Amino acid sequence: MPHFFSRLVVGDDQDQFMRETDFWHDHELVFVHNDPNGDQALNALVFKVRRNPKDLNAHLRRIYFCYQKRLSAQLFAALLDFVIILQGKGLAICRRMIGGSRAQLDSQQVATLIKAVDDEDSRRGNSFSLFTSGLVGTCELFEYHQRGEKEHDFLVLANDFIEYSQLEQAMDVLEMGITVSPDRQDLQEALLELYKSTRNRTRFEGFYKTLRETGVPLMDEWRSMAIFFEGLA
Repeated sequence: MPHFFSRLVVGDDQDQFMRETDFWHDHELVFVHNDPNGDQALNALVFKVRRNPKDLNAHLRRIYFCYQKRLSAQLFAALLDFVIILQGKGLAICRRMIGGSRAQLDSQQVATLIKAVDDEDSRRGNSFSLFTSGLVGTCELFEYHQRGEKEHDFLVLANDFIEYSQLEQAMDVLEMGITVSPDRQDLQEALLELYKSTRNRTRFEGFYKTLRETGVPLMDEWRSMAIFFEGLA
């Protein structure tokens, strides 16, 4: 059964699947009835993204909904809007989301999205795109980011994922948060704790290397964590 996660596929354990995917469902949409194609639910998700462009939960749930419903064009638009709203930040999570969605996209859509991550001029949307059609321009997005920065906190969002045992997604959010706010030691501490608790050496080493190459100021605990993983070998 498909599962929008870093690996996208889980086993046949239905209870586990429901626990892992529960967070991706927007429980505010339970009022939508007699909607066999999901049009009303998707419209509601799109409205929430347009109303609050920095609401990452809304973006992720819109992406998951489109993936689950096999809506290729809408999924492409949702991913492109997610890339745009991050304004060049969180490149790792953008690439992971695009890679995880390949099964529901054609090769041209994938290529366009991958290029869009690094090249603003190539961000050409379709009729379902919100932020390439003039509804919300770059200046407005920037102003909203300045006004609403305190409304969104990466640590709070990561804790929401952890509450639902979505540890991979929590690490995605924390890695993105550190990329955006490299001086946030609380984000670094939370991410290191997740690396350790999940024994995810590969992911730790990959992001640790990225941070060192980009010159992000790191806490001493990063070196301690490297020694910890070396001891597990």
